[in-house]
Amino acid sequence: MKVEIKKILFLSVITLVMFAIIGFASVNNTSKQVHAVQVVILDQNGDFFIDKLEVLNLLNAENTDYVLGLSLDQLDLKILEERVEKNPFIKDAQVYRDIKGNLIVSVRQAQPIARIINRTGPDRYIDSEGDFIPVSPRHTARVPLIEMERSFSWETNINETEYGTKVFNLVNYIREDKFWDAQIAGLVIAKNGELTLMPQVTKQQIKFGMPEDFEIKFKKLKVFYKEILPNKGWNTYNTVNLKFKDQIVCE
Repeated sequence: MKVEIKKILFLSVITLVMFAIIGFASVNNTSKQVHAVQVVILDQNGDFFIDKLEVLNLLNAENTDYVLGLSLDQLDLKILEERVEKNPFIKDAQVYRDIKGNLIVSVRQAQPIARIINRTGPDRYIDSEGDFIPVSPRHTARVPLIEMERSFSWETNINETEYGTKVFNLVNYIREDKFWDAQIAGLVIAKNGELTLMPQVTKQQIKFGMPEDFEIKFKKLKVFYKEILPNKGWNTYNTVNLKFKDQIVCE
C-alpha cells in the first residue's frame, strides 16, 4: 500500500512540474517580440496578382499599425488575417507564430478561370469558386474570354443564377480537359443565351447552343476535328453547329 501511495505522489509531482514548464514556456513565448514576418504565397500557378510587399503592407494596415517589434500577446491574429483578406486577389490568409518569435503569413491567391469582357463597365475575372475579382493593372491571367451580348444580374458570384452555374460548369469542363483547354480561346453569350465557342487555331465558329449536354456536344466536335476537317480541308467551313441531336452541321 505504501509503495502505491509513493508511486501516486511521484506521478502527481511529475505532472505538476510538466504543467509548470508548459505554462512558463507559454508565458515566455507570448511575451516575445515579433522579430520577423515571413510571407508565403501558395499555389500561384503562373499568376502573380500580389507579392510579399503588398501582403506586408496589408498586415501593417497600410503602414499605420506595424506588427514588427510588438510582443506576440499584443497581436490579434484574426484581425491580422482579416486585414490581409481585404485584397480581392487573396482568397484566404492564415497568420500564426512560431517558437522563434516569427510571424508567419500564409496566403492562398484567388485562381482566375475566365475573364468576362464587359461592354458597359470594367472587365472582371471569374475565379475557381465562381467569385468575381477585378482585373489587375500588373498581371493578366491567360484564361478563356467570355463576351456577352446581354447583361445578367450577377453581383459577386456567377452561380447566383441557374444559367450562370451552367456557364461556370462549362468553363470548368473545358479547363479540366487538356485538349479542349488548349483548343478553346473563349465564348460568346448571345442575347438568347446560346453560346458560340471561339477556337485558338482553326477559324470555324462553333455554334454550341445552350450550355448543356457538354459531353455529347464535345464528342461531336472532336469528330469534326479528327475526321471531317482532315478530309475536307481546314479552311472549308466557317461554322460548325453542334445544337442538333445526332448531327454536325457544317457551313
